[in-house]
Amino acid sequence: MSKLSSILLILLCLTLLASANPGLQVSSDAGAAASPAQTQSAAPEVKPAQSPAAAAPSPAAPSTNAQSTAGKQPAEVKSTSPSAPFESGTVINVHTRLVTIDVVATDAKGHPVTDLEAKDFTVLEDGKPQRVRAFGFQHPVPPDPKFQLPKLPPNVFTNIPQFGVSSALNVILLDTLNTSLMDQSYARSQVLHYLDSLPPNEPTAVYVLTDDLKLIHDFTTDAGALKQAVKGTNIKYSMLLDNPMAATPGGRGSNGAREMERTRRTMRMDETLLALQDLARSLSGYEGRKNLFWISEGFPLSINPNATLAPDEEADFEGIEDHSTKVAKSAQILTDAQVAIYPVDARGLAGYTAFSAERQGNISRNGADFGRTLMQESHHLTASHDTMNLLAENTGGKAYYNRNDIDGAIRDGINDGSTYYMLGYYPENKTWDGKFRKLQIKVGRAGVKLRHRLGYYAAEPQAIISTNPKQRARDLANALTLDRPLSTGLFFEAAVMPPSEKSQNKDTINYAVDPHTVRIEPGDDGLQHADLDCVVQAFNEKGKPANSVIASEQFALKPETYQKVLKSGFPCQNQLALPPGKYQLRFAVRDNRTGVIGTSSGQITVAAAVAESKKTQ
Repeated sequence: MSKLSSILLILLCLTLLASANPGLQVSSDAGAAASPAQTQSAAPEVKPAQSPAAAAPSPAAPSTNAQSTAGKQPAEVKSTSPSAPFESGTVINVHTRLVTIDVVATDAKGHPVTDLEAKDFTVLEDGKPQRVRAFGFQHPVPPDPKFQLPKLPPNVFTNIPQFGVSSALNVILLDTLNTSLMDQSYARSQVLHYLDSLPPNEPTAVYVLTDDLKLIHDFTTDAGALKQAVKGTNIKYSMLLDNPMAATPGGRGSNGAREMERTRRTMRMDETLLALQDLARSLSGYEGRKNLFWISEGFPLSINPNATLAPDEEADFEGIEDHSTKVAKSAQILTDAQVAIYPVDARGLAGYTAFSAERQGNISRNGADFGRTLMQESHHLTASHDTMNLLAENTGGKAYYNRNDIDGAIRDGINDGSTYYMLGYYPENKTWDGKFRKLQIKVGRAGVKLRHRLGYYAAEPQAIISTNPKQRARDLANALTLDRPLSTGLFFEAAVMPPSEKSQNKDTINYAVDPHTVRIEPGDDGLQHADLDCVVQAFNEKGKPANSVIASEQFALKPETYQKVLKSGFPCQNQLALPPGKYQLRFAVRDNRTGVIGTSSGQITVAAAVAESKKTQ
């Protein structure tokens, strides 16, 4: 009866949400629409937006303190279901890609145009018309006070979003890696000012980029919780900045100084790109548009739309490194995750240090040095703003600079990115060569201005997944670190069962992996094939690694078993030996056919009585 009640509750939640936000409509021959990397499946059509139910062997939940004795049957795991917007954006199957584009439509006054239909749009890829197969309109709606997601049982952990969504998701990224101390302080105060008037139906998360990417608060509409998290962030300078008080370059300097500056800038760029990739992976499972407000003083990279995902030589243009392949890879991951970047200049209305009071004496004593400094700073500002514009244009966002109201920029951007149309099409060009394809969208109505990403990289997802075993091992190890944001590339549940005689005094972790986020391929044998790794890493109370275990599962499913897996999830199991104590667990599931990873975290307690039970018997 309890299982039936859970299923009925899930269906009720989905029905309520679907009535509030109808989402994307797909023509009958189009297949299901998701991310720019999603494909039309050769497998039977399955109902989307279903999270993994308890798989066989069914995950079971012990008591919170893991003190269940051997032979005691723990409560059955209840499946949870994300609301409809959480259909995974990383489903990867075979045949042909469905490209989706978020389109913001405004009138002459900048107000959203909300009454366009699919027939009003024309989509061109590299100048060639494409047939629109999917269409939807998204806009904020008041949250349904009756909508509730089922609560997870004790010791069941998941990366499935545990909240409903009535609008686009918004992410504020405070970049301290590329921002001076003074501008960090100003930017933080402006973010706090914005949170004072946070709209009630705009889910917002806050990240900080330091030496790596840190999530300081997950998505919530609780302004108080977000403010507390932002206030708790430390203001510190990066050792990779040439001047912690100002990210803009100083004087001409010696050859050695310029080389050191170049090296630091390259390191900042590499760290920044890795952070953007981590952020995209963290957001990839959330359906729909994600608006990223990147608040920074410096954007140490340039974008070349003509780059490909094939290896390319690194070039230097006007002092800004153009590592085209690295940038192309980051752009691919961001656009596949439907992330629109809204760069916000943390400097506000930027001035020139050459005119500052402490440098006034140098103007008369050394005019040549003053001129060089002025030209250098002017070039730096222009290059930075050009990069901001490129970031916004390539992802469908909007750049904000030369304005002191950072809070107003965020507010304007959220209003801009919360109402949009979603168009989907299958490209006529089936050659996946990694090249950038330019998109052009037209609308058959005068006075309507459209904004959308400029294009996408025509590459199979494997093109951005490393085939190097050592690199794949590093990617998995990085995903298992506690300070990395959770990845939603694969949705799953992990239920931890306490040690028992049957498990040889080990904790048992039963996984149920959402089949909608796994690449499933039909084989010549008539079976459906998938390949997964599931791994758990335990950390002690001091944050030190205690133990880890990995299990690999290769599936070759008969039709009847395949249908069961579509409803219950892919099963996987770990058995982990731990001494008594409290532990932080990091779970990861990897699709070995694509390299996509999903992660989750949870805390458990292994009680001494259970751990010693085998010795006392």
